[in-house]
Amino acid sequence: MKTTRNITMLIFSLLSLTAMAQVEQEIISIGERELTVGEAQKIAELPSTIDTTTNAYQMSYDIIPRQVEVNYEVKPIKAAKLNVKEPLTKLYRGYVKAGVGAYTTTLLMVRYNSLRSRDWAYGVKLDHLSSNGGLKGLGNSAYSDNLADVWARKYLKKHTLEVGLNYERNVNHYYGYVPDEDIEEKDFEQRYSTVGFRAALQSYHRDSSKINHRVWTSYQKMNTLLTSSEGNFKIGTSLSKWEGIYKFGLDAEFDRNSMSCGLNYIDEDVLAVIDYIGPEDVNNTIIDISPSIKTQTGDLTATVGLGIVTDGTDGTRFRFYPRAYVSYSLFDDLFTPYAGLTGDLTRNSLHSLSRENPFILPCPQLTNTSKNYDLYAGIRGTIIDNLSFNAKVSVAAYDDFAYFINDTIYSDENAFEMRYDDLNALSINGELSYKHSDALTFTGALTLTTFTPDDFEKAFNLPTVEFSTTAIYDLNNQFVVKATIYAAGDRYGATSRPNGVDDGVNGLYKQKLRSYVDSNLSFEYRYTKKISAFLELNNITGGKYPRWYNYPVQPFLVMGGLTYSF
Repeated sequence: MKTTRNITMLIFSLLSLTAMAQVEQEIISIGERELTVGEAQKIAELPSTIDTTTNAYQMSYDIIPRQVEVNYEVKPIKAAKLNVKEPLTKLYRGYVKAGVGAYTTTLLMVRYNSLRSRDWAYGVKLDHLSSNGGLKGLGNSAYSDNLADVWARKYLKKHTLEVGLNYERNVNHYYGYVPDEDIEEKDFEQRYSTVGFRAALQSYHRDSSKINHRVWTSYQKMNTLLTSSEGNFKIGTSLSKWEGIYKFGLDAEFDRNSMSCGLNYIDEDVLAVIDYIGPEDVNNTIIDISPSIKTQTGDLTATVGLGIVTDGTDGTRFRFYPRAYVSYSLFDDLFTPYAGLTGDLTRNSLHSLSRENPFILPCPQLTNTSKNYDLYAGIRGTIIDNLSFNAKVSVAAYDDFAYFINDTIYSDENAFEMRYDDLNALSINGELSYKHSDALTFTGALTLTTFTPDDFEKAFNLPTVEFSTTAIYDLNNQFVVKATIYAAGDRYGATSRPNGVDDGVNGLYKQKLRSYVDSNLSFEYRYTKKISAFLELNNITGGKYPRWYNYPVQPFLVMGGLTYSF
């Protein structure tokens, strides 16, 4: 306590001195004062270091052995999928299929191709099918179809060059008449001989900055036994290039066709030459230029284009065709609705028309068919696993649609002339496909169509109902069964000869053609991978139904043979 008081007095003294240093002031103190200093207290403890180390407690214990029963269930784990390349399928260079059947029918197919190569590929194709027809009460219905085709392909660094040659020889007879003793069968024979050449160069650029292209050309020459001939020359190109998500394309084609007619006048009773009118040349050129833009973003796919076509049927006429398509995938491709608008110009030539109906006159009238538009919408998808479908509705309009009409000027209704008329068509189509592994596959299609001609009373030879189905069963890749069915509803043919029943329209008289069901069944037994045997049953249920007016088809036919790979 005394120490504290002394310290306090010392502080005040210092303050007083400080104040005196700042202010000139004299202080006089009178009195007695005793100054003392307290005794010092010495701390006896010395500093020392505290040791934090502790001694661990030594423990000891014993393990008592004891077995515990554990019950567990193993859950299977799916096998990991490895990206392992399967060995390549063994290829054979050659294949031969030969068979014989009723009505002296003979079949021969020969294929010979190169094996896998990075430099070259080539092949040879030979086909032969002939029969005496087997139709009684009509003219000679024998026919034969022959084809020889060779091709070669060279693989370059970023291009592929391909060339090919082909020859076709098709013989048939105008058998749609009642035989007579004064008629010679040779006067009803028709033969189409065609020689063709083709070449193409195609690029494969992976760099999107480069333009991929394909350039092609072809020439085809057809001659008939009845003095008409036709030549067709084509050259074209196809260009495409990606810019981001857009693919720009340009297709162009020049198509020149020339038919020369040594038109033979044909008697009403026989298809024979009795007068020569003289040659007539029919030239026609089609130029088609079609730009387009395609894009695919996510689930959306769209294409927009325009077809600019010159039609040289009568002078030169420009035609414009819309070409658009859009589709959208729903639920990971489970359902895909789509719609489109398109149009095109189709060439009707001696070659194309004789392929569809070989009994046409040797020098038919040729006019190109314009599909002004085809507006369609539909949906495709999967109902359950392995079961897919496609349903579509379309509306189409045609200018100069081609019809086959029984001729009465140059033949006795056993040859066909060409007539043309505008046509509108409303069609509903449904398709179904099922695949159960690789053993069983099934496809089916049904088409319902309403035709509305412009001038004609009926859309001649066009069925309003069509149905087709195919089923294939493969048992252990050794025994294969294939069944096909094709059905068509009622149709109408037409002739210019009055029959006393129907009223003629534009000088034509309709003839009803019955509906039919044509079913076929084939069996194949593969003895080894190289050798197999087959049996085919054709037109089991159709009978001699009329494909054209006055032209029934070949009846039930049985054919069998062997195949060999080498």
